[in-house]
Amino acid sequence: MTVDPAAPSTAPAPVRLLTVCTGNVCRSPYAAALLADGLGWARPGVFEVSSAGTHALVGRPVDPGSRTLLEAKEVGVPSALARTVSPQLLTEQALVLVMSPTHREVVLEEAPAVVRRTIGLLDLAAALREVGESYDWPDLLADVGAKEVRARWRALPEVLGALRALPERVTRVEDPYGRDAAAFGRMADQLDSAVRGIVRWEAQFRR
Repeated sequence: MTVDPAAPSTAPAPVRLLTVCTGNVCRSPYAAALLADGLGWARPGVFEVSSAGTHALVGRPVDPGSRTLLEAKEVGVPSALARTVSPQLLTEQALVLVMSPTHREVVLEEAPAVVRRTIGLLDLAAALREVGESYDWPDLLADVGAKEVRARWRALPEVLGALRALPERVTRVEDPYGRDAAAFGRMADQLDSAVRGIVRWEAQFRR
């Protein structure tokens, strides 16, 4: 049987996650790399994780401070260069994971429709953990018809909103840009823990 190369692909769309910081060279590419690595292990071939900046240093590679941390963890360093958020990019995402209250404000100025899908990365991890202490996540999501990975991530913002699991203000990730290795280490401490929590959350599901 021959396959028509012009025929539309039947492969399901990936779950797209976007991490957002200011310059898109320190926090957001670091977080995106960790999420891509961890979620790729938990659910191979399903997630597409990328990053952008509200005031990106367009065309710049990942900052050496973040690069060094990723290489030490043997996590692939993103090859994508810094880029600025845009309405089209934002509306394509299942979740937009921001690093500060200001980033959320800029994202919503660009794309107001993503208001429910724009969450602090640290806040997402904390909410997943705290809700899991009171509810069984698989049962909770099954109740809203979200029994597989794509439906799960589509339903997640509404579920967290209904449970009032997210703070009113985004929890800030420390910005290490232009600072010493200790500042990058503090950034990593915040993001490493949060990403591990998100990956563990996804890994609990059968599909």
